[in-house]
Amino acid sequence: MAARATPLNAADWFCRLVLGGTFAWAAVAKILDPQAFAADIDHFRLLPYPLTLAAGVYLPWLELVCALAVLARWRERGAQGVLAGLCVLFCVALASAWVRGLDVSCGCFGHAAAATNLPLAFARSFGLGITAVLLLRRS
Repeated sequence: MAARATPLNAADWFCRLVLGGTFAWAAVAKILDPQAFAADIDHFRLLPYPLTLAAGVYLPWLELVCALAVLARWRERGAQGVLAGLCVLFCVALASAWVRGLDVSCGCFGHAAAATNLPLAFARSFGLGITAVLLLRRS
């Protein structure tokens, strides 16, 4: 007998799709141009330049692997925990730039999306972090 889709299962599925889909889309955009993403990270003035280069190359791949794990429900608890941690990191970086009055692109969806509203980017990261935590608690 097939399992019925309950509202709770549908909500879980929707949250997984939003979390995994958003991070996968963002990761692919950054993987296509790691130098531009590293430059976006450098504009936050939080890390030494060599670390911005490393983050520009490796961070999008971490996001992609975790996003795919959430979507495929493979090692999902670890992936959800990593994505929640990344959202906290992003919120701290965005809040720091916002408070310091920096006019920077968050780099969230690659360099092509150059115009950034930092409060909106913060709210998006915060919402994705809450989604990751809720999924983590439910799984």
